[in-house]
Amino acid sequence: MLAGLLILLLAAAGRAESFSFAILADPHVPGGDENRQCLQRAVEWIIANREDKKIELVFVLGDIAWGGSDTQRPMADAKAILDPLNAAGIPYVPVPGDNEVQSNSIRDFAETFQPQFERLAGLVENFSKAAGPEGLDLQNFSFDYKGCHFICADFLSRQKGHEGNVLHAMEGGTWPWFQQDIENCPKPKKENIIILTHIGLYTTGVPILDRFLFTWNDMKKIKDFLLPYRDNVADNYAGHVHQNWQSVIRGGPLLAPIYTSWMTDETWFSPPGYDKEITVRWIEVQPEPDQPEPDTDVITYRQHLENAHP
Repeated sequence: MLAGLLILLLAAAGRAESFSFAILADPHVPGGDENRQCLQRAVEWIIANREDKKIELVFVLGDIAWGGSDTQRPMADAKAILDPLNAAGIPYVPVPGDNEVQSNSIRDFAETFQPQFERLAGLVENFSKAAGPEGLDLQNFSFDYKGCHFICADFLSRQKGHEGNVLHAMEGGTWPWFQQDIENCPKPKKENIIILTHIGLYTTGVPILDRFLFTWNDMKKIKDFLLPYRDNVADNYAGHVHQNWQSVIRGGPLLAPIYTSWMTDETWFSPPGYDKEITVRWIEVQPEPDQPEPDTDVITYRQHLENAHP
């Protein structure tokens, strides 16, 4: 009797950790009123579905806003659209994209969303934002939430005209920070590490395409490093390519699966007036198990794509 009660209590404790997080990608707020309205509708959809979907975090994966002037500040406009998520009890996590970098708006990104990073530091566990080399304004940070370790990594090239990823392997750069973070982060269960980037951690092997992603050599370094952590790293979430699709990243002599890279389409209509979809991806974390005796040492994830257009 007592043993049965203990099992029920432990099972209830596991269910209590279940939650969902949402992904928004490439809002392109400077694109005009339609883009702003689409982001607004995506935010409204998340707020309206917060209770039903158990959405507790929102990641906005780059190409949020850029450019402007003293009187017109798209970055501030984007923040104003996203801030109601905070009021609804759903903190959002902004991640920069190549458009912010290429338009020299990365410092504007850092300054505009600094209050949001400060808010996050008070709501999640072990929030840490790396300083990085002077002049690059790298936006690298990580935190823990309900057993998951979220790594938001900035591999965006700072070279003018290069809209792809580089490792930033210099002292204080993204690559050494990324390695140290994964080596030292808590790993209470398998598949607990989630990597978020604007440009996905994958490559095609076609140089003309990979200049917008990673070089083959850089991607090999990432796979070689992550291979021993394949039981710890679950997924990479990104945008950039304006499509919904996935790629299983494999490595080692037996091409073992290391992680899955999930791409999410933009929130607006591309081209304007064409697809009429406002994409929101949301992910259930550790949902109710389908098996009567699930492996309680592994965190599981369930993917969902929604069109938030009314």
